[in-house]
Amino acid sequence: MAAKATYTPVKLTAAGNIRAAAGKLTSLIVANPTAAALACIVNDAITSTTGEVFQVSVVANDTKVLSFNPPLPFATGIRIGTLAAGLIVTGAFID
Repeated sequence: MAAKATYTPVKLTAAGNIRAAAGKLTSLIVANPTAAALACIVNDAITSTTGEVFQVSVVANDTKVLSFNPPLPFATGIRIGTLAAGLIVTGAFID
């Protein structure tokens, strides 16, 4: 029998890593409690904003929930390289 994958959630309120190594992104929740539309950028990196994979824009006072099945593979790391002030991002990954 194959080993179960470990599901690990990580919450960010500033630019940072969901995982500082290769992994697979399973979900992303982007909450915007502010009165303005905001965005974040997801990168395949661990220390920079290179390797942009996609951008998530969220209108004022709303939340976007993204689920990836199959999970999105990241070769270097799963990073929120740009995160607008006020956004709250929770991402989850498996090894």
